[in-house]
Amino acid sequence: MNKPIVQKQPSEGTQPVDALGQLFGSLRVENALCTRFEAGAPWGHRVTHRGQIKFVLVVGGSCWLRTRALPEPTLLEADDLFLVLDGAPYSLSATAEARCVDCAELEALRDGYTIRYGGDGARTTLVSVAFQVDAAEAEGLLRALPPFVHLRVDGGRSHALQTLMDLLRLEVSTPAPGSLPVVRRLAEALFISAVRAYLQNVDAAQRGLLAALADAQLARPLNEMHGRPAEPWTIETLARSAGMSRSSFASKFRATVGETPLDYLTRLRMDRARALIRDGVAIAEVANQVGYDSAISFTRAFGRVTGTTPGGYRRGARAG
Repeated sequence: MNKPIVQKQPSEGTQPVDALGQLFGSLRVENALCTRFEAGAPWGHRVTHRGQIKFVLVVGGSCWLRTRALPEPTLLEADDLFLVLDGAPYSLSATAEARCVDCAELEALRDGYTIRYGGDGARTTLVSVAFQVDAAEAEGLLRALPPFVHLRVDGGRSHALQTLMDLLRLEVSTPAPGSLPVVRRLAEALFISAVRAYLQNVDAAQRGLLAALADAQLARPLNEMHGRPAEPWTIETLARSAGMSRSSFASKFRATVGETPLDYLTRLRMDRARALIRDGVAIAEVANQVGYDSAISFTRAFGRVTGTTPGGYRRGARAG
C-alpha cells in the first residue's frame, strides 16, 4: 500500500481536537420533525420509516418499548430517553401487549407538533424528534455509535443533560411563537448530550470508537488524528502519543476500535475528503488537506476505500 507523504510538519503549540465534537460538527440536520404525543391508555403506535435518527423522551407517565435491539419489552418511565440511529422500527404502547397502529395513521390528528390519541386511561406524554440528516455527512458519526442507546436519567447523570430535558419539557408543554425552532435546537443539543452521557458509561468490554474515546490511552492519539489528519502519522508517533509501546498500542487499538490505527486514519481521511469534495474543493487541494502529496496518489487511495474516483463521487453528490 502506498503511504501518503506530507510536506507540512505539526505547528508548535497545536492542540488536539475533540474527535467526538468533530464528528458531531460534521452532522448537518436537514430537517427535524418534532412531535409531542399525549396518549391515554389504551394506546400504542409503531414507527417504521427508515433513514432518520430518532430521539424519544418520556416526559410523563410510562410506556413499553419494543424493538429488535432489546431482547424483551422494556418499561420506560418519566425522564427515560432512547435514540434509534439505524432507522430500525420500534413500538411504544401503554402495555407490553397492546395493539399498535402505524404512526403515519396518527398524522391526521396532528395539531402543530402535538398528537393526542388513545383512551381515557393513564396518561403518557412523549417528545419524539426525527432528524433527517445527510447520509454521507453522518456516516462517520453513525459508524461510531451503537444503533440503539437507552438512558435512564437520574441524579447520577450530568447536570447539563437534566437541564436540557427540563428546558425541552417546558417548551413543548407551553408552546409560544417561535417555539418549533427552539424545540429543534434543544432536541439537537439533547441528542449530543445524551451521546456524551452514554460515552461516560461505556462498558470497558465494548468495542468501537466510543469505547476508545473513553479510554485514557487511546483518546489522545484519536483526537490528534482527527485534529490533524494530514500529518504523517505512524504507529510509532501514535503510540508515543498514547504513552505506550508500539506493539501494545497497535494491539489495543485494533482490539478496541476493530481496525488498525492506519486503516482508521485512512478511513478518517477519506471521510474528510468526501466532505471537501461535496463542498466543491479542487481535487488537488483535497489531496493536500488530507495528507497526500499528489492528486494521483490520493485518487488511488480514494478508489480503494470508496470504490469510485473523486470526480465520480463529486458528480454523484451533485446529482443526488
